[in-house]
Amino acid sequence: MREIPDDPFPGWDPPGYRVDANGKVVGAEPGPRNNWGRFGELDQIGTANHLTPERVAAAAALVKTGKRFSLALPIGPPTPGGYRSEPLHFYGMAAGDGVLGSGRGGDRYPVSDDYVVMALQASTQLDGFGHVGGDSTLYNGYWAGLVTATGGARRLGVHHLAQQGIVGRAVLLDVARHLGVEHLEPGFPIGPDELDGAAAAQNVQMRGGDIVLVHTGHVGWKLGLTPGSADALMRSEPGISTRAIPWLHDNDVAMIATDTAACSVVPPEPGDEFLTWHVAALRDLGLLVGELFDLDALAADCAADGVAEGFFVAAPMPIVGASGSPLNPIVVK
Repeated sequence: MREIPDDPFPGWDPPGYRVDANGKVVGAEPGPRNNWGRFGELDQIGTANHLTPERVAAAAALVKTGKRFSLALPIGPPTPGGYRSEPLHFYGMAAGDGVLGSGRGGDRYPVSDDYVVMALQASTQLDGFGHVGGDSTLYNGYWAGLVTATGGARRLGVHHLAQQGIVGRAVLLDVARHLGVEHLEPGFPIGPDELDGAAAAQNVQMRGGDIVLVHTGHVGWKLGLTPGSADALMRSEPGISTRAIPWLHDNDVAMIATDTAACSVVPPEPGDEFLTWHVAALRDLGLLVGELFDLDALAADCAADGVAEGFFVAAPMPIVGASGSPLNPIVVK
């Protein structure tokens, strides 16, 4: 057998920090815009704290027509992300087998029972706060070492965000329409000027606790491409710039979601690394981040009736210790 060389190993110096009994890195410092300690030293739900009962009640009053929009991609066909393996859906028992004489229950009581095996962030989804950290820390100063392959997220698990769900006022900011294009070009960075410009064009006033849905047209464009083509396989996409982090913080945004796979612009802008935006959003702000939202139908309706807000409801799956969750977000107008 041919010799297999060992992978290079750079060595490891034990880190010079201490983790306290609450699982927090003593003396850890977040970025300049942050919410560490703002909602309590042991807070684990971040900007979900902005979704107060009063704001939820006010958002419910936005329902005028009863029109409902699911923002979820179907789980099954190839998703326009390409960052993770596609979900696997299979049947342990199928009614058709019973009808044909080989399944449980026979043709009198045909029974179906099926399973899904998937990456929790392979389709329309929410990033949990265990998803990305920086300098050994996660949101609110929790130690990244609390998330392990065997134990899951012993702090900041997505089940905390499932307790009350994500409910509030949704604002659709149609950046693509504002800039006069069907879809933004891959690599287009969306900064505060584009967000403010879209809001002004749609006569939208931002409020604390808003769930901001940014329409780029990217998912719809990707779904229309030939599977396996160079454009379909390309990982570049428009997205939110790190320059928008102060905007998200200063507006007390509860959640930001885009019709892209990474939410942040890919490739990142000069001076940023691939995860710079996620560190600032997840670790520093504790910001709820949604990805692969299908916003085309909602954007078209908002353009048609001139109403760019609605009542938003999404329930993360209560998977204990998970770092993300599939979502079926609903906007009611």
